[in-house]
Amino acid sequence: MENKEKMETPELENETVQEEKIDVMKGIETLETRLIESEKKLAETQAELENTKGTFQRTLAEYNNYRKRTAKEKAETYNNGMVNAVTNILPVLDTLEMALNAPCTDENYKKGIELTLTTAKNALSNMGITEIDALDKEFDPNLHNAVMQESVEGVDAGICTKQFQKGYKLGERVIRHATVAVSC
Repeated sequence: MENKEKMETPELENETVQEEKIDVMKGIETLETRLIESEKKLAETQAELENTKGTFQRTLAEYNNYRKRTAKEKAETYNNGMVNAVTNILPVLDTLEMALNAPCTDENYKKGIELTLTTAKNALSNMGITEIDALDKEFDPNLHNAVMQESVEGVDAGICTKQFQKGYKLGERVIRHATVAVSC
């Protein structure tokens, strides 16, 4: 019997080894399947991450554009409001200048008009409003409004010879064109 047991043992060992090999092969196949599934999940996750990253970058760009656009609109709205207010005030300045240039014997009255006009001009200057220099300058249709032509001896054609009404601008934006006469 001992021989029989010895003989069966190698077969049993062989079977056991075969079973172990099969188990190892199944384990390897399971691991390979898991690895493939993990690689697929990794690829899906990376694609999703790239998609999310792209969405984030687009959203950030849209936000930056929105921020810039609203800042620009806010500045334009402020400037439009200022231009509207100044446009309504300019006739008052014109009237003060006419009063200052009118003949008057009361020096205190004249001084009061002059101080009021100076204060108003300083206020406009503080807001960034500047007068358009027109007299003896070359006519520029972007800054001047010609209402008449006149022939002036010794003056080249296209020069502003008279200013009937002052022009004003805010930065480069014209609020009111200077009304002028132009030499021909």
